[in-house]
Amino acid sequence: MSNVLCSGAGLRRGFVAGLPSLASYAVAGVVMGVAYRTAGLSFAAAGLFSLLVYSGTAQAVTLGLWATPPPLTAMMLAVLAINARYFVMGAHLQQSFAQLPRSKMLPILFWLADASWLMTVAEIDKGRRDAGYLLGCSMALALGWVGGTVAGYGLPLEPRGPLAVAAAFLPLAFVVALLPTQWRGLHNAQPWALAAAVSIVATWAGAHAWAMLIGGGAGTLLAALRNDES
Repeated sequence: MSNVLCSGAGLRRGFVAGLPSLASYAVAGVVMGVAYRTAGLSFAAAGLFSLLVYSGTAQAVTLGLWATPPPLTAMMLAVLAINARYFVMGAHLQQSFAQLPRSKMLPILFWLADASWLMTVAEIDKGRRDAGYLLGCSMALALGWVGGTVAGYGLPLEPRGPLAVAAAFLPLAFVVALLPTQWRGLHNAQPWALAAAVSIVATWAGAHAWAMLIGGGAGTLLAALRNDES
């Protein structure tokens, strides 16, 4: 097993490994940029949102909650709930790189994405423990996502036709893409079904901004009462 914890070679190798995913992140970012422009955000706000929040799922969901004035409390709770998985993912990586100072590890974890986590865990399983690899593939994904958002906002693209359909289904697409990493077997079905049903009822009752959080809370409560990991 390699004892190198953070190397330039790992950084380069990780960046190259992340290039195939860069393109897909960039395409989704373009759609997000157009959606932000349509929602009335400024160019700077759109870019900073993708740079600082840096979570396609959370950004897509908060965009779906967008209203005038924005429901900030619901948005912040949604971001916290959706990104809670990163606490677990980051803790797992912190254990793998326990000898690396936090002053180095925490900035690397800031750029953590689902794809870079999966890629790095695969590397660790092979005995290659290099935080430079994590940073490299994370940088590639961040470049695609933030660059795509900025490009989508600035390009003369209109939210019509296929692009409008893509923007409308962007929140659902990110959630669906996340499901395989969260699936634990058929015992997941009941909490997820309850969450979906409660969300639909909450939306029908007029609580549009809170529907996802209410539904997610109901599903999480059922999972906790069943003492499982769904």
